[in-house]
Amino acid sequence: MATARTAADLVVGVGARPGVDAAEILALIDAALRELGVPAGAVRLLATVAARRDEAGIVAAADHHRWPVAGYPPHRLATVDVPHPSAAARAALGTPSVAEAACLLPLDPDLDPAAPRPVLLLPKRTGRRATIAVARHSPHRAHTSGWPGQAPRRTTSSRSGVSGSVPRP
Repeated sequence: MATARTAADLVVGVGARPGVDAAEILALIDAALRELGVPAGAVRLLATVAARRDEAGIVAAADHHRWPVAGYPPHRLATVDVPHPSAAARAALGTPSVAEAACLLPLDPDLDPAAPRPVLLLPKRTGRRATIAVARHSPHRAHTSGWPGQAPRRTTSSRSGVSGSVPRP
């Protein structure tokens, strides 16, 4: 079981079908955080595929906890090795994983290759219209925007291929 930390170092990956409601996403996340033994304040952000970045249910779930949302292009998600790839996700979105891959992508595209990589704490959990997974990111990096008590900066970075509210130094 994971232990709570003072810094927000968890990223929740969210895969969703169009029209998913926030209640389903929040129920999956709440169950995952209970299973891990961590509070909602331990979450740094929600991460998903760019095509679902503005999905109403995802936005509402993030707003409920004041978490920023990052949207990654499918080609970036497809570079991440995951334990549970999905043929359905590949066919629909062009990547074999959304939830697991999104939570495992390094937040800093310029991350030193020797730096610790995110660790999958909770493999994907599936609901009727949504899937979530949780990864821990190393808190030693200087990513502080978007942590509890600080407002995330809205950014669009063509270099990193990330859109939306992304914690940046």
